Amino acid sequence: MKFPGTEMHVETEFKFRVPTDFELPSFPSSLGIWTNESVRNMDATYWDTTDATLLRWGITMRIRTGGGDDGWHLKIPVSPQESVSDVSVRTELHRDATSASPPIEFLEMLSTILQGSEVIPIARVQTERKPQILTDSRGAVIELVDDSVTLSHGEQIIDEFREIEIELMSELVMQEALVIAEILGNAGAQTSSVSKAASAFGPAARKQPDIPSLPKPRKGDLPFDLIRWALSRQVRNVFHAELASRITSETLTLTTELVNLQELLTALRDWLNPEEQEFLQEDLLWLIRELSVATELSQQSEKVRAAINLLSDPLDRHEALAAVERFFASKSEAAASSLQAARRSDRYLFLFSDLVNLARVPAVVPQAYEPNGIWDRISPDPCDQLTIARHFRGIFKKKSKQIDRSLNCAKTHSQEMNVGELIRAIALSGKSEPAAIFALGLAHAGWEKI
Repeated sequence: MKFPGTEMHVETEFKFRVPTDFELPSFPSSLGIWTNESVRNMDATYWDTTDATLLRWGITMRIRTGGGDDGWHLKIPVSPQESVSDVSVRTELHRDATSASPPIEFLEMLSTILQGSEVIPIARVQTERKPQILTDSRGAVIELVDDSVTLSHGEQIIDEFREIEIELMSELVMQEALVIAEILGNAGAQTSSVSKAASAFGPAARKQPDIPSLPKPRKGDLPFDLIRWALSRQVRNVFHAELASRITSETLTLTTELVNLQELLTALRDWLNPEEQEFLQEDLLWLIRELSVATELSQQSEKVRAAINLLSDPLDRHEALAAVERFFASKSEAAASSLQAARRSDRYLFLFSDLVNLARVPAVVPQAYEPNGIWDRISPDPCDQLTIARHFRGIFKKKSKQIDRSLNCAKTHSQEMNVGELIRAIALSGKSEPAAIFALGLAHAGWEKI
């Protein structure tokens, strides 16, 4: 969901904590030429809930002056599957500071994470930044900053420290950044993934997010532990996809992750309390349907256009395609409005609240607390078997591989489209000129003969 006036870029950086008397090492001249930039004095206020909800998800929201990009900043981490060890990769959104409180657009993006919790100013971070730019034949490629940081809460200074950051200015210089990071590490710099504001939260910052990242269980552990681990992983994937879809307006990944979760719940149905699952499954199917409409309309439009392109007369093609354009523009606008309303509804937020509860303490049958095998209550349906094999592949490697080879699962998530009927519906929609209706009639007749 892109908002006017919001700038976006992906920030890739390494962070290091160093002593106050740390001396920057020399770097090989083969990397390029270093240029010292002007010292910047920055003043930022970080906002979060009193329980550090955002920070525990790796998200930071601040208002800052003095950095050359004054205003509000929201940083959201990429999905764990895309991240690299020791590297912080986050999408950064920036808006001008038109108000002293966070932009409503940022709060809307974070609605499923915040679940109605209030955000307040938590910490003030004052930074004296000494930047250097590395330039090579490709131009400016890396910024290295040496930060002296003062962290305070109200009038009280909580912490003072020094931090080195390496930020990539190009996607093509990861190897050079790794060389610089290794040299800093050899000189005594300690890698850090902690944001500057984290110290202000105390113990709250060290807690797990609302959906914990659980250690992988062993195959002999109780079914409850295995089920909780799998559901927690999948629900975390759903939440990361939901955040990403707010930023990019692309909903396919979110739809896929929701479908994966729905299939996992179906495959585990004999292990889960059925009363607890009924409404959750219903709401999942509702949201999957809302998210899928735009994709289905795009596929329908593509098929109809292919049918109309079979018309021999260019004028007939032009009239028919114009009618199709109007028809699908209207349908797409209605679908977008429906999805926007769905994402702002209580039902949407309640669903994601239910997903948090599902991931934290899934409601299981009593046998899940007994030393049974996870496969004991899985139906022989090949789709269920393959779903379990996929989600538990890292634990039951041999069995999952055997199932992959032996089973065939044919899934049908939507009915085959009747292109002829769709062309007829467009012609009868009441929004087409007589010439367009005539051309659509020809297309319908031609398609029926195929």
